[in-house]
Amino acid sequence: MAYFDWHDEPGYYRDVTRHFAPEAKILDLGCGSAWVGRHFEHYTGLDASPEAVAAAAERGITVIQGSVVDRLPFDDASFDGVIAKDLLEHVPDPIAVVREIARVLRPGGRVFASSPDAQRWVWDDYTHLRAFTRNGFRRLFIDGGLPPITVSYESVMPGTGVLAARLPSRRRPLPLRVLTWLPGWRRNVWVLAQRPAA
Repeated sequence: MAYFDWHDEPGYYRDVTRHFAPEAKILDLGCGSAWVGRHFEHYTGLDASPEAVAAAAERGITVIQGSVVDRLPFDDASFDGVIAKDLLEHVPDPIAVVREIARVLRPGGRVFASSPDAQRWVWDDYTHLRAFTRNGFRRLFIDGGLPPITVSYESVMPGTGVLAARLPSRRRPLPLRVLTWLPGWRRNVWVLAQRPAA
């Protein structure tokens, strides 16, 4: 099983997609299986894995092979929304990536990003270079030119996706969202930030 196969569409997919209009032009960085492409007509994924690109192509989803470590291969102000789900913990220079996200976003465009909270379980994934606190994630986006609208936690306790998949909302249940504020709860930090309109 390839690494990107671990990160197929979660049962709580609406916790990600709800931040963007269905007609939005979306860029999905480190897209893996490109599951986000099932929800947006104007979708472009970017992933370093040739296997991920080939798997997406078989499903008719546009994914470009490339690395977020380099300058993104898109013009300035090309996208209404950018998704960087579980990405920034893998890169050596996250501020450079956030600045590139700001560059390719249209004025008023939004970014949703998530990353593991700074807890011991984070290091069980050998591909993680860092973890973030909620405040550190907020500052990363401020310094990158993308003022946050919301910074919060999301539950990544085992079984969360299975439970959310059984709900009509396809979101994490409210009790799990509340419990993420307890110390020791297995969680990610997430941010919804926006490129200033002016």
